[in-house]
Amino acid sequence: MTDYATISLAEARREYLATCTTAMPIGGLFAWSALAVAAYLLGDRLPTFAPFLAAAAPVPIALLIDKLRGELHYWNEGRDNPIGQLFMRFITVIALIIPFAIIATRAAGELDLLILGLAILSGMIWVPHGWGADDPAGFIHFVLRAVLCYAAYLLVPEPVRGAAVAAAAALTYVYAIVAMKKPASVRA
Repeated sequence: MTDYATISLAEARREYLATCTTAMPIGGLFAWSALAVAAYLLGDRLPTFAPFLAAAAPVPIALLIDKLRGELHYWNEGRDNPIGQLFMRFITVIALIIPFAIIATRAAGELDLLILGLAILSGMIWVPHGWGADDPAGFIHFVLRAVLCYAAYLLVPEPVRGAAVAAAAALTYVYAIVAMKKPASVRA
């Protein structure tokens, strides 16, 4: 067990990255792509809960992928790492902001606004991940995601706007899959 009070920030970041998984952006790509297809096909009939599924589904999908890869043990390692703890606390911060998107959606009566809000808020998790892994790809992923989602919301016409926002979020996972530091690069 590592004594985090005695190691450097660089070493704690290396250990954080070593216990991360590449399955998360794959799960995100799958979940947000599925929402984009569903929003395109269903339009106004898209169930209100669907955007919540897209925002939450990357974690269980990643768990399944890592189980199939035999890498599920990484999810249990590094729980004492303060960088991992900060990452987990940030998930709570995002969860506490999500009601704002729900309230705005109810006030506007527009499901596309919920898709936009959840796409951007769930993308915020890449900021502490990137910092923790000492990888600029996390911050770039979030900025790219926000810009593309806002552009889709503002520029794409109403019938397919929600699908375009979800597709923009999905597209940013392609960047993450390619650009993010790979945990295997620091594993012993």
